[in-house]
Amino acid sequence: MRILRYIAALAALLFLPSLALAQQLFVSDVQEITLRTGPSLDNKIVQMVKSGAKLEKLKEEGEWAQVRTDTGKEGWVLKRYLSSETPTKVQFEDFKSRNAEMIEKAGKVESIVGKFEEENKGLQKTLASTQAELSRIKTEYETLSKANANVAEMTRSFHDMKAASEAAKQEMDRIKRENETLRDISDVKWFLAGAGVFFGGWIFGYLLGRAARKKSNRMYL
Repeated sequence: MRILRYIAALAALLFLPSLALAQQLFVSDVQEITLRTGPSLDNKIVQMVKSGAKLEKLKEEGEWAQVRTDTGKEGWVLKRYLSSETPTKVQFEDFKSRNAEMIEKAGKVESIVGKFEEENKGLQKTLASTQAELSRIKTEYETLSKANANVAEMTRSFHDMKAASEAAKQEMDRIKRENETLRDISDVKWFLAGAGVFFGGWIFGYLLGRAARKKSNRMYL
C-alpha cells in the first residue's frame, strides 16, 4: 500500500508542472501591459499586450511569469496583471458578440416564422379550397346516387311493364286465336243452319206439291 501511495505521489509531482504549464490566464482590466525579454523592468519590451488577451503561462519567477501569446510570442509579464478569471471587458465583448449573434439568429427565426406564416396562409387557402371541392363532390355524389336510384327504379318499372306487355300480348294472341276458332265454328253453324232451312223448305215444297197433285187427281176421278 505504501508503495502505491509513493507511486501516486510521484506521478502527481511529475504531472504538476505540466498542469501548471497548461494554465490559461488573462490580462486583467488594464489598458495594456508590457511583454519583456526577461523577468525585470530592465529587460527590453518586445510587445504591448492589451487587456483581455489570452496568455499561456510557462513558468513563474518571483513576481514575474513567463507567458506565450496566442500568436506564439514568448516573454515575461508581471503576475499582478494576470488573472485566471475572464476580465469584464472580455465578458462584455463576448456578451456583445453573443447578443449580436442572437439578434442575427432572431432575425433569421423571424424571417423563417414569417415564411412559415405565409406558407400556413397558403395551406389554409388550399385546405378551404379542398374542403369546398370535397363538399361539391359530395353533393354531386349524393345527386348521382339519387339519380342512380331513380334509374334503377325506372329500370325495374320498365322491365315490369315490358313483362306485363308481353303477358298482355300473349293473352291477346290467345284470345284472337280463340275468336278465330269461334268464328270458324259460327260460320259452320250458319252454313248448316242455312242448308237445313234450304233443305227443309225444299222438302216442305216437295210435300206440298205432291199433296196438291194428289188432290188434283182425286178431283178428276
